Amino acid sequence: MPIIRNTKIQNIKNEINKSKVFSINDFKFEFPDDGNVLASIHFRALPNYSFNIEENTVSNGIYDFANTLANKEYEKVLQTIEKPGKDKNIEINNHENIDECIETIYSWLIYLDEDLKNNIEFDIDDIADIEDFEIKLNEKFTNDTEKFTESEKVELTNRLEELQKRIEKLEESSSSKKSIEILEQSKNELQTYPKKSWWLKFYNRTRSVKNVLELSNELQNQFMTLLENFK
Repeated sequence: MPIIRNTKIQNIKNEINKSKVFSINDFKFEFPDDGNVLASIHFRALPNYSFNIEENTVSNGIYDFANTLANKEYEKVLQTIEKPGKDKNIEINNHENIDECIETIYSWLIYLDEDLKNNIEFDIDDIADIEDFEIKLNEKFTNDTEKFTESEKVELTNRLEELQKRIEKLEESSSSKKSIEILEQSKNELQTYPKKSWWLKFYNRTRSVKNVLELSNELQNQFMTLLENFK
């Protein structure tokens, strides 16, 4: 038999039913019959997102006159362990009663929805490619602050303009517009950026062209040709 009453279990499920984003079937529920965990809710698609109601023993901050750890007083409190929380990935909050714990589920669902919509993942292959490219740059440009000479600026500007003309002949799309914008920004930055910083930024920009693989490959191929032929 679960530690908490059936009415409280139903209240927990009712709180989720209030959501316009999630349903009961999105979650796995556990209601242990012993221990400190009273209720546990896990998001089925990503189980690392969870909400627990627990009864834990914590310090109440009161010491006796000896002020020693051994004489520190403890008490049992109801806590919610929320993943994610309002500001952190894990937050622990104390509550006066179990109804207050249950009411917190609604705000947790809002944080969960926000987190899923703004999920950030780092592509390991992309990171490896960027690190490999940095190694090439370090070998080619040993001076981090070295700037382009006037002749180098002219040469690169001409090459970028040639590439821009080729892109302008393609069917207009959001990706082609983005590519032209990248080239324009890069031409302007030739005037002020150190060589190594300029090449790395240009490289990352060309990788950001999504949706049109052919265009992305074209930019990348032309970019590597530029770098390899750059003296």
